[in-house]
Amino acid sequence: MKLEQIRQFVALAETLNFHRAAERLNMAQPPLSISLAKLEAELGVRLFDRTQRRVEITEAGAAALVDARRVLFHAEQMRLSIRESVAGTSGAVRLGFVGTATYSLLPRLLKEFRLLYPKVELMLEESWTTDLLEKIDRRQLDLAIVRVPVLDRTAARLEVVERDHFVVAVPAAGPLGDRTSIDIRELKDEPLISYSRANVPNLSGMIMLMCHEAGFQPNVVQEAIQAQTILSLVESGIGVGLVASTVSRYSSDNIRFLTITGSPHAEGLGLAIALPPEQTNRIAANFRDLAVQLGGELGA
Repeated sequence: MKLEQIRQFVALAETLNFHRAAERLNMAQPPLSISLAKLEAELGVRLFDRTQRRVEITEAGAAALVDARRVLFHAEQMRLSIRESVAGTSGAVRLGFVGTATYSLLPRLLKEFRLLYPKVELMLEESWTTDLLEKIDRRQLDLAIVRVPVLDRTAARLEVVERDHFVVAVPAAGPLGDRTSIDIRELKDEPLISYSRANVPNLSGMIMLMCHEAGFQPNVVQEAIQAQTILSLVESGIGVGLVASTVSRYSSDNIRFLTITGSPHAEGLGLAIALPPEQTNRIAANFRDLAVQLGGELGA
């Protein structure tokens, strides 16, 4: 039994006329008659009673018609699903992201993506850059939004979609709270809350480089993985912290953010889309394209 025979059976059952059924199917009448006769022979029942004047569907044919229509419906659904999958308009994608992406890029990106691709399921996972890149390399994620620069070796392809820079977070009520900028060398004697060297080596390494090039070893009193944790520790008075400027948009009034002078590396931050080296997931490619577009708008 072929799908085309089922389609022919439904056409004749709905028209009860070989000529009209053949026209609907865009075929000649004799091949239609032969094909349906073979279908009846295969099933071992008569689906239609034929006379010179009319065609009537049999009881067996009427019973078969219900399932035949279901078969055609599901066949069309399968065809549609395949087309949507190839186009990247349906299916699922595994997306990882760093916490600082939630301050600017990610909310807009998710909103726009869901409007454009409502049938796509987004499986989200928050982590830090090193962990996300390892999961990209192991194909446990389809793509990720990570913080750059990346100092570790990775096979992932990185495309920067948003530029950023370091700022110094200080307690608003502290001695630096009335400042708007600070030279990197002024942090020499300040208790510093930095990113974890084990879990966030890229940002930690950047901070160490900035301090070393300014001629001092930073006084790191606490390490953290997420920027929000660093801000909470700053607000509690434990020390000052270097974070991406985007976090200042959603911070407490008890924290001030100072522009850093005296270090060119302070301008070297950004967010990037990380993809496996051989990306074949069309949904991930669509997400990447939208991220590039929105990232450009945010930077404009």
